[in-house]
Amino acid sequence: MGVTSGWPDFVFVGPQRSVFWLELKRRGMGRLSETQAEMASHLMACGFGYLCTSDVNDAVTTLKDLGILRSTFEVQ
Repeated sequence: MGVTSGWPDFVFVGPQRSVFWLELKRRGMGRLSETQAEMASHLMACGFGYLCTSDVNDAVTTLKDLGILRSTFEVQ
């Protein structure tokens, strides 16, 4: 994770080939760098879904809502 400056941690491909980007932050370290904020703005301007969160449950819920994860998926 965090290999290329500004690039989100994860990319998912969902139903109908939708693409969703996810940036996971450590709790208490939830701010995007300037480079990450620019990338987030660019990705959203291109019509992609994007989420920055420090809450794994928030990420899982969002991915379920988008149909990327099965509704029965649970964080262990």
